[in-house]
Amino acid sequence: MIALARAVLFDLDDTLFDHHRSARAALAEVHRRHADATDFDSFERHHIRFLEEMHIEVLAGRVELNEARRERFRRVFRALGLQMSEADVDAVASAYRSGYVAARRPVEGAADLLAAVRPHARIGIVSNNLVEEQRDKLAYCGLAPFVDALVVSEEAGVSKPDPSIFRLALDRLGVQASEAVMVGDSWAADIVGAARAGVRAIWFNPFRKAMPAEPAGVAEIHALAPAVDLLPLLLGAEHVGP
Repeated sequence: MIALARAVLFDLDDTLFDHHRSARAALAEVHRRHADATDFDSFERHHIRFLEEMHIEVLAGRVELNEARRERFRRVFRALGLQMSEADVDAVASAYRSGYVAARRPVEGAADLLAAVRPHARIGIVSNNLVEEQRDKLAYCGLAPFVDALVVSEEAGVSKPDPSIFRLALDRLGVQASEAVMVGDSWAADIVGAARAGVRAIWFNPFRKAMPAEPAGVAEIHALAPAVDLLPLLLGAEHVGP
């Protein structure tokens, strides 16, 4: 039988915060203004690739965030054979950021789920990103009041799946690994990392991807709602009263 959880850890981007929607909306606007002669799917694939590459550089502290945004668009347009001046690069990077901010919103059901969990367990966020960026998302989406601890790779000095970032979250929440559960969309970062830290993991899998074989025994959810149906799985209780 699963022990009652005293803390629930959540990933933020594409678990509680809809990063994919924000990024796609911003990219669509950039494409419309600056690259409408190219196929959008190809444009998006290149952007995802270079976003991931530059995100690693930002987290490592090797490149400043705004410059990383400009550099990834230089690489995207270069890969598509399109010429850009530095003024164009600045305009594209600025348009993307504006579009991303305008499209921000939580994943459906996120706020209700946190509100339902909060009376029963402490809530932590474990995220690979920059501190102010993640604080701003939580505040904008109305999720900040539910969060007891925000642990971000920038200030932690390590990134998921390193188990030490999970242990830092556990320490801040005052719980043991056996008393916590981790919910996240990234198998490699969230599920593998939690397992390495001895934390029970639940895979948020809205696109219903095939589940990897290891680690075994991972529970899976496809939505964050209805909250009442998820509480027994998250908290490890057969029934959670009002």
